[in-house]
Amino acid sequence: MSQAIGSLRKTWFYVISILFVLANAMMLWQEQYWFLLVPAALWFVFFITFSIDKSLLFITFITPLSILIDVEQLGISFTLPTEPLLLGMMLLFYLKLLIEGRYDTRALYHPISLAIVFYLLWMIFTTISSSMPLTSFKFFLSNLWFITCFYFIALQLFRKRENLQRWLWLYLLPLTFVILWSIYNHSTYGFTKQASYWASEPFVMNHGIYGAMIAFFFPMIVVYIFKLKVFTKRPLMSFLMLVLLVIFTVGIILSYTRAAWLGVAAALGFYIWLQLRLRFWTLLTTLGSLAVIFFSFQTQITMALMENKTDSADDLGQHVQSISNVRTDASNLERLNRWASGWRMLQERPWLGWGPGTYMFQYAPFQKPDEKTIISTNAADVGGIHSEYLNPLVEMGIPGFVLFMLIIGFSLQRAMSLYYRLQDPYIKNTLLIAMLGLATYLTHGVLNDYLDIDKTALLYWSFLAMITAIDVYHNDQAPYPNRPNPGSGDLAP
Repeated sequence: MSQAIGSLRKTWFYVISILFVLANAMMLWQEQYWFLLVPAALWFVFFITFSIDKSLLFITFITPLSILIDVEQLGISFTLPTEPLLLGMMLLFYLKLLIEGRYDTRALYHPISLAIVFYLLWMIFTTISSSMPLTSFKFFLSNLWFITCFYFIALQLFRKRENLQRWLWLYLLPLTFVILWSIYNHSTYGFTKQASYWASEPFVMNHGIYGAMIAFFFPMIVVYIFKLKVFTKRPLMSFLMLVLLVIFTVGIILSYTRAAWLGVAAALGFYIWLQLRLRFWTLLTTLGSLAVIFFSFQTQITMALMENKTDSADDLGQHVQSISNVRTDASNLERLNRWASGWRMLQERPWLGWGPGTYMFQYAPFQKPDEKTIISTNAADVGGIHSEYLNPLVEMGIPGFVLFMLIIGFSLQRAMSLYYRLQDPYIKNTLLIAMLGLATYLTHGVLNDYLDIDKTALLYWSFLAMITAIDVYHNDQAPYPNRPNPGSGDLAP
């Protein structure tokens, strides 16, 4: 009987192989080369169905190396191979969830998870009420696969203790290659500021995104240098981390991304705050007080900043000084123009906003002639509002902004409380890496908005998933009953 089954399997294997070869030959004769991707697609479907955790690790590894593709006929752009794989992973994940119903739901009741769920629900609602429903739907769909894969599937991946560091390294190593590639390209043009705009291509098309990626991992390298024995006892790792520190330092400097530099400085300040064991509510009060002071004395502050006439330039010292130049620096002035336009848009539609993903298509009529700069445009072709915080405010109204801030607030509150209580040095320092990495982006987000880009969205949502997973699965004092031992990362608890 077994021999007959084996013979039947071999027969079907040969039949399918011959049919595929014939079909592939026919498609090649018709110059339809996409058919060559069918085996890879079938392999990925099989792989994600039976090993979704390894599939996510694979996507994490290839994301820094993904390449942006523009399809002018359809008016869309996407990254290959990342976004098609994410779409496939999301669909198969929900299908598997519907059929098998196996998911460790305890993490879904965590405050961060609940805030994200309500944020997605509000995004759906504002997509329906959008000024451009089709644009908003495409924006919602891309955010859905980012959040599904990088947060909800990542939660199950991070149940396994070793996957926390494995995931970090699987992103860091290809990112290191991208940095070396960029440094080489930069060297061919004398390390000028102008070269920073394209040096990281084709892997990263924007030097701001490139700087944000490096800033995310800068704290990890520093933590490893000072806490190496917590993670590994391999003697060569000390040398490797010093080499990586040099590479990442050169990379972030040559990115000429001032927001990334500020992000790293903010991470250092946040680390000092943690060492002083100051609480989240003290941090919130401090930030709130600074905001009140700024708005109370904004005229005087603006007048003081107007004294700075230093423009961004190749000279690093001059480039740093240009951060506060709101008088002549075109980049800074254009941000003010975008923010002012967004504020006027908010006044017109304060509660539902203009719809997710619509700002860049709608803000042009809200610009004032005296606020425009030499790089202003009405063509919706040079980016959005340049603020991760103003973006949901303008596009999804006040409720969308509140939900976005709740995600951040719950993340910082839970992470800080955990950090002060955790005893396991491995988990404690992994949490520190996640917190400091997020601190760089939360600072960066004041001046840029990159959560619609796969390379940075992966880091932001996965770092949030790491904090949630540590709270639920790796915290001995967590208020979640019947906490299981770290699992295999599969969908089942």
